[in-house]
Amino acid sequence: MPLSIMLAKLVGAGLLGWTVYSIVKHLRERARNKSNEQSITESALNNLLLYLWLAFMLVFSTGMILNN
Repeated sequence: MPLSIMLAKLVGAGLLGWTVYSIVKHLRERARNKSNEQSITESALNNLLLYLWLAFMLVFSTGMILNN
């Protein structure tokens, strides 16, 4: 296996691990922080952006692992 493919898989695995860690961290903080000082609209938009970013990172890092 060429070095470039191994590096791509390692970077993909690192990104996947970091993304999973970020998801778990966010869910724990959200469960611990019941008092929300943001408006409903602001909270919904922030969460939408966060979840879209995390979904993209999951797909991107999995693609780096599987497609190389």
